[in-house]
Amino acid sequence: MSMDTSLLAAYGSYKVPEIIVSLHTLDKHFLDRGFSMDLISFRLANSYFPYSITPPDLIPIADTGGAGIHFGFLTDFGRVKHLEDAPIVCVTPTDDPPLRLVARNIVEFMDLIVSVPHAECLEAWWPHRDGDQPPETYETVDDDAPQSLRLAYDEIHSRLKQELGAANRPVLPYLRETMNERAQSSVLSTLDGLGIIGNALVHGEHYAFQPHAPQDEAELQRMTAYFEAASSIEAKLAFIRDINYMYVHNQFDAPSPVFELLKQFMMSMGLYDEVTRMFDIRPTA
Repeated sequence: MSMDTSLLAAYGSYKVPEIIVSLHTLDKHFLDRGFSMDLISFRLANSYFPYSITPPDLIPIADTGGAGIHFGFLTDFGRVKHLEDAPIVCVTPTDDPPLRLVARNIVEFMDLIVSVPHAECLEAWWPHRDGDQPPETYETVDDDAPQSLRLAYDEIHSRLKQELGAANRPVLPYLRETMNERAQSSVLSTLDGLGIIGNALVHGEHYAFQPHAPQDEAELQRMTAYFEAASSIEAKLAFIRDINYMYVHNQFDAPSPVFELLKQFMMSMGLYDEVTRMFDIRPTA
């Protein structure tokens, strides 16, 4: 399996799921044959290289090869016990909204992968999930592509079905169902649209961010006061999600004052895996 130390560190306390191991094994088989899952815009993650908008509780699975679009396991701040049960999120750094829930779990996510011409369709079709037909059509392979590539494309889908048990399913109705289920199970909304799963008795408190997201001492004190007075774990987690969404964090630079404070908040809650992803892993340029 081709994973460097940064990606293994991003898994933290989680075991790498067998389906991920199988995907890497299968992709190596394809590479030995002279092609890869790039043909379906599904490039397996080999290292941890998040964008500023990537949630701290997301572990990458793959990217599409364009515009920074990547997919990952959402651990819900460690509340998911096994990654096989984790929702799958698509991160689209240049789009609005940039975070898109696409599947209930990795098995159903792979169903979607074999149900679209290219993995990037999941990002492109997501805004149109209330419709009945895909808004765009994608050619499986360019018209002028050699026959060998066409055969390779077909083999990728065939092997994903044979070896991982992936099966075709209606994409848009599935996306709609998944989003509705997430909304119904979220006890607090968040600015990134993902929400917080937890105690259904939690009240809908939210931090009121100042315009233009200042990072002066007054704002830091106001944030600290809110965090310390927050009435539930869920409210604190929603606050963490919203800070990550509101402010820009560049892992190549020293943390800004807000992110230094955020690190303290996360450490106080025992969110060590999330702290590692945000502050300790140094991506390779």
